[in-house]
Amino acid sequence: MLVPLVSFVSIGIILKTAKIDITPPELLPLGGYTARKGVICSAGGSKLYAHVLILGNLTLVSVDMLTVPEGLYEEVRKKSGCPNLWIVATHTHCAPDSQMLNPKMTMVVPGIASFSPRWFSWYSEILCEAIQTAQASPASLIASLDLVRTRVKLNKGRRKGAKPDETAWVLKSSGKPLLASYAAHATFHEESWNRTDGDWPGLLSDRLDCAVVPGAIGDVSPFAPGHGPVEKCENWVEKFVVSTSKTRGSRVWSSSKPHRVMAQQSALSGPVPHPSFAKAYGVPDALAGLLVNRFAQQSCWLQAAAFGKFLIVGIPGEPSADVGRQIQALAKKQGFPHCLVLSHTNGWIGYILNPEDYDRGGYEATLSFNGRTTSETLVESAKGLISNISREDVVGRALAMVKCPLTQDR
Repeated sequence: MLVPLVSFVSIGIILKTAKIDITPPELLPLGGYTARKGVICSAGGSKLYAHVLILGNLTLVSVDMLTVPEGLYEEVRKKSGCPNLWIVATHTHCAPDSQMLNPKMTMVVPGIASFSPRWFSWYSEILCEAIQTAQASPASLIASLDLVRTRVKLNKGRRKGAKPDETAWVLKSSGKPLLASYAAHATFHEESWNRTDGDWPGLLSDRLDCAVVPGAIGDVSPFAPGHGPVEKCENWVEKFVVSTSKTRGSRVWSSSKPHRVMAQQSALSGPVPHPSFAKAYGVPDALAGLLVNRFAQQSCWLQAAAFGKFLIVGIPGEPSADVGRQIQALAKKQGFPHCLVLSHTNGWIGYILNPEDYDRGGYEATLSFNGRTTSETLVESAKGLISNISREDVVGRALAMVKCPLTQDR
């Protein structure tokens, strides 16, 4: 059971970026709201984008999509040849239904698109094109990274007991934003809106000209005043930009420090429908079990990238704010005072709730496919991942293989 760890120390790291249009050439059903009933979207929507950030050995692609199915991620990783590739969905609910890109989605579920080999191929090719565009772009050698962190009220809890993380994050080099993040669903545009739109992440990406990724959003909605989704998005982005621009960043990485990237596989409990799944979706218990077993995953990959004092942990699902805080606490104990927990990274296993929150039921719980202890399993795996990536004895090696539980060669 082995985990690859790549560690680098140099006079600087390579920075490359690219942004390309990934709006499909045809109108398709949008994902995120089953109330749309799979109706083809209307014309006149906004363009959707993939924003690529190559930072040292990490290639991160932020995409205006609802989710990134694991099958799509693996196809892009194989075609692109990127060993440390992260594809992170912004979770906009106004992009083509990503279940069309999920090879496991072969069953018919009202309001949800089924797998389409054609669009699976189209998306995998255009995401590879985005990566290749970034790889071919002019490179900058950067010697330091600064992190802006500030609290700003731009979200609200959507489940009982939710305590949203109000931290706004902007990673910069020489004053230029490279990556921005906040914990909130991209749902200003509600189900009645049936045109493509990047929601607040798309607008923030345009404003800052950088990749935008979602934090731990499992029980968190966006919040901003305004009349209608367009004005709310504009007000949301304006407050984010003003708040972060007034905050002085702190140096989290310099060229004298290593940067490291690691992936770890975590075994999951056998797929099991939530007790209220069958009733919520109007199907017999036997069919509920069949659907979840065909759709859910038996394992998933966690990701981590460390740049000095700054750690990014990628989760292939939607962890609640409290699950995100548990991972951040583990990171702090291992010497990472700044830990950004991302959702929707390289896959989607559903919502990730604490056991007591799972027991409350509700929409998010019915879309938690691996039982009530999923969060405990992933937090324990994250603990091992963070412990391994924090080890200083690997510095200077080009490649180290570190033993770790619940993992296997990828």
